[in-house]
Amino acid sequence: MSAASLFNAYVTTAAVSASFELGLLDEVARQDKLDLGQFAADRGLFTPALNAVVTTLADAGVLRVLETEPVVVAGGPAFDDVWTNKGYFLWLVGGYGEMLSRVAGLTTEATRAAADPWHRDGGAIARAGKDYGGHFVDPIVDRLLSERDFAFLADLGCGSANRIIRLATAYPDRRFLGIERDSGAIAVARKAVADAGLADRVTIIQDDIQRLADRPEYTEVDTLMSFFLGHDFWPRDACLRTLDGVRRAFPNAKGFLLSDTYASPRQSNGEKPIFTLGFEVTHALMGQYIPTASEWCDLFEESSWQLTGRTTLDIAYSEVFHLAPAPSDR
Repeated sequence: MSAASLFNAYVTTAAVSASFELGLLDEVARQDKLDLGQFAADRGLFTPALNAVVTTLADAGVLRVLETEPVVVAGGPAFDDVWTNKGYFLWLVGGYGEMLSRVAGLTTEATRAAADPWHRDGGAIARAGKDYGGHFVDPIVDRLLSERDFAFLADLGCGSANRIIRLATAYPDRRFLGIERDSGAIAVARKAVADAGLADRVTIIQDDIQRLADRPEYTEVDTLMSFFLGHDFWPRDACLRTLDGVRRAFPNAKGFLLSDTYASPRQSNGEKPIFTLGFEVTHALMGQYIPTASEWCDLFEESSWQLTGRTTLDIAYSEVFHLAPAPSDR
């Protein structure tokens, strides 16, 4: 790959993220042809900046410019692939863009000693997860939960709460609890629950999964799920303590669907799948260890949960681990 293609890919990635946030990609997906001037007027957008985004996407084959006076665009040959994966671009640019702009600083001990050197945007990460989760995770979750009998489900690390809002809509006789540490994601989640009119059955609580508070509602939960948070529990001994703490905090939970992305095979050449490189690099910058799938399975052997099954997700190197309370004598 040439220096020019690397440089231009960086700019294009930012343009894809922006077009997702602006609703441009969704609007192109909805219509055969989109009048760009009308789109800008409806949303109060600065036309020269919007045109720069569109030109960048057209050069990359994501869009096609059909007319220039007025500007009319449609999807290009790469549109379907980019539209389906657009959440990853927001995750990278909106969620971790500031961190990635500071990579050199994060390699120095002095910078890392700051109180919060990472500068992640939890709200953007939550919105991004809502989008790519809808494509690659939720259909599988729906199937797994349709096979379970539950009355009160807690989502550990609920992010935007999109997943439990959707489930609460599908199961109007069930209760749901979202637990999240990040204040940005909490704000997104609580607003989404209120907007959906589900505040009577969906509760969002700010708590740290690694140090769960003693709350009476936790004892009522019979089913747990957690998506893409488990790697934050590592290293190994800390993860064991966290899983055991979850077991104690939710003594009546009959099952736990724990999903995470694990480390990819070590390789020095070949193109990695989308998301994998960004996930591993950003977590390396934070000093966060990413376990392999086999390390997860070995861990469960020593935890207060036992592994009863595994389901592959449509995100590279990602699975749902089916857990149940381990026998008390283990």
